[in-house]
Amino acid sequence: MKLPFTKALATLRIMESGSLLMMSCLWLGLAAGCSTLRPDFETPSVNVTSFMPLPSQSFTPKFEIGMRVVNPNSTRLSLRGMSYKIFLNDHEVVEGAANELPVVPAYGEAEFRVIATVSIIEGMRFVQDMLKNANGQVDYRLQAKLDVGAMIPSIRIEKTGSYSP
Repeated sequence: MKLPFTKALATLRIMESGSLLMMSCLWLGLAAGCSTLRPDFETPSVNVTSFMPLPSQSFTPKFEIGMRVVNPNSTRLSLRGMSYKIFLNDHEVVEGAANELPVVPAYGEAEFRVIATVSIIEGMRFVQDMLKNANGQVDYRLQAKLDVGAMIPSIRIEKTGSYSP
């Protein structure tokens, strides 16, 4: 009679130690994940450095866009992916995504090139608005989303400005 009780007690102890191990791993994972979400994290900046047309065999024009990411933080950014949109006078003219991106060093910057397509319809609307608008002022907005990994939320960046061609 004592033997089944001893087996049950041993099984319970194994289950308790397994649960304890699982809880310890969960807490360790949460602590590691939360340590990367530092309150002093500064949003990196994204700048367009060049914009060049590419030869295209389709009706949709393509452009090579040079970009620079500046990291003002003490930890490097391992970029897994990026999506971006460029608006001109509130028309989404350019859109693209990239997944082969460099590591941005701590307190450093990285430059890279991405391929983007132009929305023909929105591009035509933009040109039509420019022909109607006598002052020629162009407002631009760059929206970018940087994916730096599973434990850190995506970094969203928006940059606005205007210029007169």
